[in-house]
Amino acid sequence: MIDSPDWHEDAECAKPENAEYANNFFANKPSQQNSAKKLCDMCPVRKDCAQWALNNKQIWGVWGGLDYKELRRTLSVNWQGQEMRHKRFPLCPYCKAKTDSLDTKTVDRPEGGRSTMKVVYCNECRFIWQSRTSANAVEAFKAIQEKKQRNDKK
Repeated sequence: MIDSPDWHEDAECAKPENAEYANNFFANKPSQQNSAKKLCDMCPVRKDCAQWALNNKQIWGVWGGLDYKELRRTLSVNWQGQEMRHKRFPLCPYCKAKTDSLDTKTVDRPEGGRSTMKVVYCNECRFIWQSRTSANAVEAFKAIQEKKQRNDKK
């Protein structure tokens, strides 16, 4: 079980006056998902929520204004959480910057354990998230771009 993050109590979805929208965050109907996303749009912890969802591989529901399709595309996973790309590469989930604005980094794990982990960093808005699958997709995109550039020079 994943503990509730520290910032959750500041979220719009946690306010009693928004309790009626709680089911919209895990609804199947696009209209209900859009209602949840609108609540996220005015949330002061939207960025923290999106980052938490990505770092914890949440592939269901609406988190930080991202629906399940956006979460899965960003993480480069299918509905079962398995890595896949199909020539679709992640965008920044926060500012929607294209893949060429993303970079990968290897950083020390804050909680210890294995010594390092891969993260993806957006050069446009400085949003950062932990995801091996996203990092793999960004690195694959960069490799394809480099190969194209080499071929164009020939």
